[in-house]
Amino acid sequence: MNHKLKREHGFIHIPCHELDIFILSDGYFGVGYHQPILAPDIPQNMVKNELRNLYLSESYYEAPINVMLIKKAGRIILIDTGEGFYDEENAGQLLHSLSAAGFTPESVTDILITHAHRDHIGGILSKNGEIVFPNAQYYISRPEFEFWMAGEPDFQKSKNPEGGKPSIPLVRKTLSAIGSRLTTFETGDFLFSCIQTQTAPGHTPGHIIYSVINGDLSIINVVDVFHSPLLIAKPDWGTQWDTDFEAGIETRKKVLENCYQNRTLICSAHLPWPGIGYISKVNDQFQWIPKVYNHPFLINLATDLEIVT
Repeated sequence: MNHKLKREHGFIHIPCHELDIFILSDGYFGVGYHQPILAPDIPQNMVKNELRNLYLSESYYEAPINVMLIKKAGRIILIDTGEGFYDEENAGQLLHSLSAAGFTPESVTDILITHAHRDHIGGILSKNGEIVFPNAQYYISRPEFEFWMAGEPDFQKSKNPEGGKPSIPLVRKTLSAIGSRLTTFETGDFLFSCIQTQTAPGHTPGHIIYSVINGDLSIINVVDVFHSPLLIAKPDWGTQWDTDFEAGIETRKKVLENCYQNRTLICSAHLPWPGIGYISKVNDQFQWIPKVYNHPFLINLATDLEIVT
């Protein structure tokens, strides 16, 4: 039996005092079997056993692309732009989800780039090289910009040093195209009076995670710190997608522990849709706990979320 599901566009809405937060679906990506992308150095029988324990597929790995949007007064702030036209079979659904949520590309005022991998910047330009969000200003951390644009990016600390090189022309073309609209910030900066950025190196040198804060409510988006519940349960197994494999492990463990200790509500770019939940521990092993939805139309961030698909 084929258990694959076609990911259609959709969104969820999270009211947060004066802010409205939306999680938009860009679709998903699939890479076949988990290894060697995930857990590259771990014996296959151990990986399959852990996948079984987590009720994850033992034969293929698919992950959603979850994109956050924040509506704040006169600003529409999009965090990353999904795959765009690079994977039109499974992904590239962001504009459809944006429309379903009541927005247009022209209405987006600001785009925060968490890091410059294709599934996060692929939607900036159309297939014809035109800017998709014509009225937006763009923001990227200085370390991330310099890694890709100054000199030759170094992937030697990755488990797949050649794997990152094909991305270089795409990143440079995209960032150059928006150069006049692109502002760099320092990791740790507070943006738009509601987004606290935080350094989370390893996946890329300038990869950030961020907290959306409004009054006593907040949600932290861990972006690409972990791509699967497998890397929550086994954070030191790592992924070839990390530019610095060991730094990625260190960051992953630190973020997991902080989220667990503080009972933080988190969102993720690639955990199972819609990627919102908590980090728990069972027998000293971290565990992903999805957010409970008691009613599909109850719209209180402190309890449940309004789901629209």
